[in-house]
Amino acid sequence: MKRATGLLVSLLLFLLLVADVSADPPYVTWAMGPGGHLHRTQDAYVPVAEIDLPISAAEDMFLARDGTIYIADTGNARIAAVRDRSVVASYGEGVLKGPTGIHVDDEGVMYVADARSNTIVIMDPAGNVLKQFGRPSEPLFGKGREFLPRKIAVDARKNLYVVSEGSVNGLVKLNLNGNFIGYFGANRASMSLKMILQRMFLTREQLAQFVKSEAASPSNVAIDPESMVFTVTAGTSASRSIRRFTVAGDNIFPDTFGFTTFRDIDVSEAGLVVAVDATGMICEYDLQGMLLFAFGALDQGEQRLGSLRNPTAIARYRDCLYVLDKDKNAIIVYRATRFATLVHEGVRLYTEGYYREARPYFEQVLNHNASYRMAYQAIADACFREEDYAGAFVNYRYAEDRNGYSEAFWELRNSLLQRYLGSVLAAFTVLWLAESTLKRLDRRTRWSEPIRRWLRGLQQLRLVDDLVFMFRFIRHPADSFYYIKQGLRGSLAFALLLYLWVIASRLAALYLTGFIFSPYAHPSAIRPQQELLFIVMLIFLWNSANYLVSTISDGEGRVRDVVIGTAYALFPYALFALPLALVSNLLTLNEVFIYSFSANLIQAWTVLMLFIMVKEIHNYTLSETLRIVLLTLFTMAVMVLTGYILYVLFNQLFDFVLTILHEVRLRG
Repeated sequence: MKRATGLLVSLLLFLLLVADVSADPPYVTWAMGPGGHLHRTQDAYVPVAEIDLPISAAEDMFLARDGTIYIADTGNARIAAVRDRSVVASYGEGVLKGPTGIHVDDEGVMYVADARSNTIVIMDPAGNVLKQFGRPSEPLFGKGREFLPRKIAVDARKNLYVVSEGSVNGLVKLNLNGNFIGYFGANRASMSLKMILQRMFLTREQLAQFVKSEAASPSNVAIDPESMVFTVTAGTSASRSIRRFTVAGDNIFPDTFGFTTFRDIDVSEAGLVVAVDATGMICEYDLQGMLLFAFGALDQGEQRLGSLRNPTAIARYRDCLYVLDKDKNAIIVYRATRFATLVHEGVRLYTEGYYREARPYFEQVLNHNASYRMAYQAIADACFREEDYAGAFVNYRYAEDRNGYSEAFWELRNSLLQRYLGSVLAAFTVLWLAESTLKRLDRRTRWSEPIRRWLRGLQQLRLVDDLVFMFRFIRHPADSFYYIKQGLRGSLAFALLLYLWVIASRLAALYLTGFIFSPYAHPSAIRPQQELLFIVMLIFLWNSANYLVSTISDGEGRVRDVVIGTAYALFPYALFALPLALVSNLLTLNEVFIYSFSANLIQAWTVLMLFIMVKEIHNYTLSETLRIVLLTLFTMAVMVLTGYILYVLFNQLFDFVLTILHEVRLRG
């Protein structure tokens, strides 16, 4: 009988365990992949429990090292200690009025931000009040500043970092006695184009009627084991909503994927950063801002395990995440999967500088998901440390790390130069000697004369003559435009070929520019149709706008002259854009000046040719030419704006007609 009972209990426990970990998550998991886009990946966390508690509208939570969960039970005006899925202790009753922030140090001392009394309350592990203080009295705090504490964190030196609602100066930093130390970690205000224009043209009285542009106040704070301060700020740019501050108050957390309504953030000893958003999404990062996972779902009434309704806090304990849900009065627990554990262990070793030891973990990650970008980054760094520059070169490319790619390429290029530089120089010497010998023979025997006669005969063809004329055009642009205007050189057929050359050079340059200098991290991100449409529209707008403006401004050029002249003016770009793209594959970031200077030179040369074209084709003075060019650009902008307005109007008209037809069909 006892044996049968034991087997039955074991079976029940097994079934409960299986049901616990095999719950189908109500969400999909995403990770950062190629092109800086999110790619679906294996589940990183699965929901395993929803702990219902006797709490009300709880706003914050802190998870101690021993696994005890301290909850700022706002509705019940207390701090509730939770262990083994039940409340085991209650603190601050009769003292607290509406706690919204809680931090517990290693000695068990509780630091509470009480929103309803606007005070900070410090209690010992037994719940006895050690100190309670409100608004700092120091003049540096600000005479008209309010003290509205909402969240709190404490570093190893017992400095208090308080989120004061509406504090545009950042976190309020206090000592244990409530003395004001200073502001810390302020956000920067952003200025839109509209605000800039308002400040330029409006008076002070008019500006006073608008809402001032002030930095957003941090909405929550956390401190990692190294006493580095992290904040999340709701309402700011999604890529900048998480910040990590140095001792000097400088943000070192890079722009990354995120949300605009992050509620809370937690940082583990292994360097894993997790943040929960009001939309129910949970994001996990490493300390360099790389998104490891993003998952979560908002509860729309399905009441599925793992969905969130109104999350307010998040914390990590071992391999589990705990999320406090204010509306559910519950804590939802997520457990890391084996895939996430591989990533976490690799990230821990990688963050600590053990690149070689981290490499096997990330290789296993790639076996599960070949698009996992973080794995390529770690493997590339490991290869570079081991002086496997070829492996680093390939993996940095997959990781889309331009700096690492450049350094690996530098080492590979240096190795090739050391190996083959002598042979290359010898080959160039042989070619130079051969060229000199052929020139001397040609002067004596005139062996190349038949070839010269054949080329001169070929030049009688109009298109060939136009091609040769281009190279004269580069040396003498002003005279060349005169010949075009007089109809002596150039043709519409060759102008069309030049335009096609420009378009082909642009598209080829996009695909062939070296990864280090390319604006696209991956060729798949290039949209050739959009590029083609943009170039064609730009050429059409310039030609039409310039002809229209010059016609009413005593310009002498015809449509034919403008079209042909513009084509020849674009010749520097057509001639050098593709070679520069090819050369960029041989350069590193150490030679970025060569690439940027060359690209700027090509653009400036092309603009100068267009300017000379307008002057010579229409016979303007310098001042008139400058005015016509500016009017041409303005006309192009007006044409684009008019086209956009017509597009919107016709789109609305089309939708209106479709609606009427749909209504007629339903009524018929």
